[in-house]
Amino acid sequence: MSGAELQGLSEAQIEQLAQRLAAYRGALSLESVDGLFCALIAAPQLILPSDYLPVVLGDSPEGAFESMADAQEAMGLLMRYWNAIAADFEQESIHMAYVLEPGTDGILGRDWARGYMRGTRLSPQGWNRIFGDDREGLVLTIPVVAGEVDPDWPRTPLTPKKSDENLQHMLAGAARAYRYFKPDRLAQTGASIAARAPRPVTFERESPKIGRNDPCPCGSGKKYKKCCGRTEDERGAVH
Repeated sequence: MSGAELQGLSEAQIEQLAQRLAAYRGALSLESVDGLFCALIAAPQLILPSDYLPVVLGDSPEGAFESMADAQEAMGLLMRYWNAIAADFEQESIHMAYVLEPGTDGILGRDWARGYMRGTRLSPQGWNRIFGDDREGLVLTIPVVAGEVDPDWPRTPLTPKKSDENLQHMLAGAARAYRYFKPDRLAQTGASIAARAPRPVTFERESPKIGRNDPCPCGSGKKYKKCCGRTEDERGAVH
């Protein structure tokens, strides 16, 4: 089973990306990348490509490509895939992930779940909060299917109905995680904008302020208010 056509990417382009990743030694499968991206897009803080591309492409991402053109095309497809997932979440819809049957260990969505959990470890801040929230039980399905809660799960083979149910719970949990951390992402964006904003400039007087009754600095011997400190009206008055 594979996800429906993503916004801005045709089925042919999705399959092309899947084949490219399969050809790169050490790279994640597209199913795992899908899960990874879902976690990173939902994360409470921004994760840069320099942090996640080594995970996607292996320890030496620069060696994964045959040429600069190959690299640009692959990166373009990955970024469009990322943007398509983000668009699904922002529209408050459930992202239909790229998931293949029957799945690793015969468990549907296991590679997707493992990719998602790798994403949570790239952005650890905040995830304990949602995994510990009793109201967010759907999100807990992800580490369960990944095998991180009980390595021996499932104790008995899953029926097709239960496999589909687990997958739907994971995808619904991913959508909920995106909404759950939205205030955190907005706060970080606001803080980033504030940090880049120009700071007000404080004017500092180069010389001490002259009082009205102080001697005029011009050396006339008169008080400032009777000399250079006179207003235009005072200068025009007849004495």
